[in-house]
Amino acid sequence: MDDYRSRQLHQFGERMRGLREVAGISGKRLAAAAGVTQPTISKIETGKMLPSVDMVSRLAEAIGLDSEVQEDVLDELARITTDIASWRRSGGRGEAKQAMLAERERATAIRRSFHPAVVPGLLQTAEYARQVCARSMFLTEEEMIRAVAARMERQTLLYATGHHFEFLITEAALRVKLGPVEIMRAQLDRLANISTLTNVRLGIVPWSAELPRIALHGFAIFDGERVVIETYTSELTLTDPRDMETYTQLLNDLSTVALYGEDARTLLRDTAAAL
Repeated sequence: MDDYRSRQLHQFGERMRGLREVAGISGKRLAAAAGVTQPTISKIETGKMLPSVDMVSRLAEAIGLDSEVQEDVLDELARITTDIASWRRSGGRGEAKQAMLAERERATAIRRSFHPAVVPGLLQTAEYARQVCARSMFLTEEEMIRAVAARMERQTLLYATGHHFEFLITEAALRVKLGPVEIMRAQLDRLANISTLTNVRLGIVPWSAELPRIALHGFAIFDGERVVIETYTSELTLTDPRDMETYTQLLNDLSTVALYGEDARTLLRDTAAAL
């Protein structure tokens, strides 16, 4: 968990503990009244756990908070649950963004993601990554070189133990032309090679597939605990269990019409030949 988010949880926990202490209620008594365990109260108050809306509502009622304070507490929880982080906050430029992504990925055991527009950064060749950076970031030449180098460094995690990756890519993303044919063919060849790694599951949703659901944007799921949606300048982090369930089911549904293994590699070879 990044420092910014840790501070948010810690501050929320301190507030909940302060409200409980002002009401003169022990942690044990509050746990019994709210129908949770005492260790759960401890985790919330020390910033080690993000409670659900339902749990906080029960805690607020058990503490005896008035409606105005309850609403304010729930608003604070919503701000933490749905966190909009600007890339400018992390340093704002390409290299800083890559460093932040790398730190998050190193702390993740299972990363699942959907990519409708371009090949994901962890699977890009250096030249393809350069073309992506040139079209999506306002970087100087030197900044772009450092950003691409940092993106290549992130990819070493694909070969580390203890990490599993699932990438779901649309055929449209494979065909978006970001440079000469040679660059595109090299990128498709890299995808075929990476698909043979035991800790990587690469799926491709072909144009011919009838989609069970429509995904309006790309997203990544980290350890089944949070969903990250990247925009042009920012990212949106969702941790509410209902959001987790929605995006997990969306990815699962799209996976049912995807090609994997040798079928996916055949599509990659056919796409390269058609360029």
